[in-house]
Amino acid sequence: MKSTILILILTISMISCKENKDQGCNSEKESITSVLKKFPMIDKNLTTVKKIDLDSLSIILLRNPNKKAYDEVLVFEKKNKFYAIPFFSNMYADYWDFENDNQPKLFPKTNSTFEKELSKLIVSLNLKPNEFGILFDELMSSTLNTEKDLQNKSYLFQNQVYLSHRVDKYKTEETDNCIRRNNLLFDQIVKNYNKNDLMIMFQYYFDRKNGRVYKIENKGKNFNEINFSFKTYRIDCYYQQMTM
Repeated sequence: MKSTILILILTISMISCKENKDQGCNSEKESITSVLKKFPMIDKNLTTVKKIDLDSLSIILLRNPNKKAYDEVLVFEKKNKFYAIPFFSNMYADYWDFENDNQPKLFPKTNSTFEKELSKLIVSLNLKPNEFGILFDELMSSTLNTEKDLQNKSYLFQNQVYLSHRVDKYKTEETDNCIRRNNLLFDQIVKNYNKNDLMIMFQYYFDRKNGRVYKIENKGKNFNEINFSFKTYRIDCYYQQMTM
């Protein structure tokens, strides 16, 4: 399906989802209006860049392609009910709550995290465990094009530097420090898998484009229970481009 352009300008007259109801919005437009109201730092001009259709479920990724340090929005749908969540860049460190980063938080606070927004998504769309599993797998694979089974891919981490030019307010980082951080992360991943080689209830995902590694762990004890923890690790190295 071809991507369509959706220009959204938030105005008072637009109707958003009612906050007092644990249910999704009635349209994609309403869900995006709602997330823009809750997170006003997100740019209002958004373009649909990808849509994944999964029968009664779908995922839509939107962004403003003309903004260098762009932030994105994810819209999830189940049976014509919609719920949108932010997909911020690494600049919003409080949202990602990075496990391996002690950079000062210089961007406006979002007062939320990706883990919290996923939890709200589950409630709002009344997702069953298998539905959440399908959506998350498609988010990681088809939408974000991440890689997994990282314990066997040392070449992605060891002595690697991933420069990020989408930087504002932050100082250039020393590449040696970035290399050290990524090497430590790989060692942690391998150690984690070796400890749990009999029953692996977690998975790491490498998001090269966004400079992150995600870890999701299933803590549910029952088949029909959704109980997870989500952690994020920053792998990009902040670099200020020289201007002539």
